[in-house]
Amino acid sequence: MLAFFTNPKFHDNYKLLKPLLQTQGNTLKLKRKYLTVPVLAMALVLTACGSDDDPMDTDPTTESNADTDGGTDTDGGTDTDGGTDTDGGTDTDGGTDTDGGTDTDGGTDTDGGTDTDGGTDTDGGTDTDGGTDPDGGTDTDGGTDTDADGGTEDTGTGQVIVSAVESGFGSAVVHIVDAAAPFDVQADLNSGVSDMIVRAYEENYYVIRRFQTDSITAYSVNDPSNPLYEVSTNSDAEPEVSSNPHDLIFLNANKAYLLRYGSPLVWVVNPSATDPSQFKIGEIDLSAYDADGVPEATRGAIVNGKLFVVMQRLENFSPTQRGYVAVIDTATDTEINTNTGDLPGIEIPAFNPTELSVDTATDTIFISAVGVYASFDGSQPAQLTGGVVTVDTTDYSTVALIDDTEDTGRIDNVEVVSASKGYVVTSSDAGSSLDQFNPSTGRFDALGVAGLSGVDIRAIATGPAGNLWVGIADAAAPKIVVLNPSDNSFVSEGISVTFNPSGFAITQ
Repeated sequence: MLAFFTNPKFHDNYKLLKPLLQTQGNTLKLKRKYLTVPVLAMALVLTACGSDDDPMDTDPTTESNADTDGGTDTDGGTDTDGGTDTDGGTDTDGGTDTDGGTDTDGGTDTDGGTDTDGGTDTDGGTDTDGGTDPDGGTDTDGGTDTDADGGTEDTGTGQVIVSAVESGFGSAVVHIVDAAAPFDVQADLNSGVSDMIVRAYEENYYVIRRFQTDSITAYSVNDPSNPLYEVSTNSDAEPEVSSNPHDLIFLNANKAYLLRYGSPLVWVVNPSATDPSQFKIGEIDLSAYDADGVPEATRGAIVNGKLFVVMQRLENFSPTQRGYVAVIDTATDTEINTNTGDLPGIEIPAFNPTELSVDTATDTIFISAVGVYASFDGSQPAQLTGGVVTVDTTDYSTVALIDDTEDTGRIDNVEVVSASKGYVVTSSDAGSSLDQFNPSTGRFDALGVAGLSGVDIRAIATGPAGNLWVGIADAAAPKIVVLNPSDNSFVSEGISVTFNPSGFAITQ
């Protein structure tokens, strides 16, 4: 009974029990004739009304909501959302919950961050990112919601376009693979020469045939047997040149940039053209970046209205000088002077850059460079002058993030999936390895991820659901492996394909 009279909620219930009470001076008592078991039970029940029934509540909260989970709240934070916690999990983050939403996932929140979205978390997963979820949408995938779009996180719709090359390099085909399980494959499409890559934008994909073929063929993913158009990438103004197209970077459906490895002229093109004569709509001259007039533009990316063009600057197919990055204003198609050196662009501290990846969280470009290959006749050994370089797309500064060494081997490819996780493909005489690194520090966190070491890794890319796609060449059993980057577990241990997967492009 002492608990009843001292409970702060007593005054809320006084009206209900007033007929049972009498006063003596300043003392309030139950009338003796009402001291029965039912009345005592009523008092105890009313005492409990409005109390916190969590078996172990040790934090200084100011909550007005109902806590019915039976779990343990030890965070010392503040719960001001007015929502309902029914998950039965453990809250140890010390953060602030102000969303007013409902937590029913049964998972563990250990991030120490702030949840301000007002949405519903029903995934049953673990949130350990320490960041802020501001989207107001619903996360139901069990993974990490980083889209900030206010909707439901993409669960993997779309297709992955795969270029695949025959082991003897006699020919190449395209495979179209569904991005979600069971990963159905439309195999052996668009057969042609082996020197081929694929690019994609929205529902269309583009087969780019390179040296001495010099063409682009556009297809709809919904009708891969019938081309939308085919166009030559050569120019009448350069009749002796194989343009050798190496990349197609999309600004939007009506404007893209074609990097032509055999020519100093980057083409501005309309990828939605209905007639080949309407395909080329402009050009950008990058001849100043190499003494022979051809800087070997090989990869590009658009970040915040600027096109970044990676150039190898070879002499007789050998990297005798550092790579460079030209920066183009996509509104005017004119080059931007970065004021970082003798040339308008950005010199990078590595030789022979080959691939790139953009961290969309920081707008930083990561470039992998292979250095100098050994000569075919053995007269010149390989030189480890490559690695991974970052380019800041705002101030144009560069960092030699990862150096290639005898321990790492050559670095063939890079893919950044978040601000804290990236992957590189390293290679040596023993084969390729998929290694995980921290994009902020360059430190290697894991070698031979998922046992992928001593194999022939030809391509890596991030798929529509945020999974990592890995193309593995094998004369007998080529395949594609799909990994979940959150824990490097297998989403698929092997999607069988007929030829060796050499590149990926994503349609939506």
